[in-house]
Amino acid sequence: MFESLASKANNNAHIRRLGRGCTTTFVLQVDNEQFHLNVDRGQITSVSQGPFQMRGSSFVISAAKDTWTEFMRPIPRPGFHDIFAMSATGNAKIEGDINILLGHLAYFKAVLDLLRKV
Repeated sequence: MFESLASKANNNAHIRRLGRGCTTTFVLQVDNEQFHLNVDRGQITSVSQGPFQMRGSSFVISAAKDTWTEFMRPIPRPGFHDIFAMSATGNAKIEGDINILLGHLAYFKAVLDLLRKV
């Protein structure tokens, strides 16, 4: 589901520029399936599919498969258009170091918006 994010984000100069100060590892979770994304100065260096035991990350965004599917629609329904809207409606959970997410919010939103591009 998220494997193509690395090439899409890394080939987008605007997104790389947004993330140039971001180096972290974060997780996108679909039901019980985890995708660990490593970011080094705005470049997604790897996407690993889990679940993994004892693997660290800065933050986790988790949601059911149906929620991610709606989020990825070209025009999602209200409440599914944004990770914070999904969290506010109880359709997603954001856990971990929220400061890293908020500090590079434009980068992470731009990366996740790539899920809507075919």
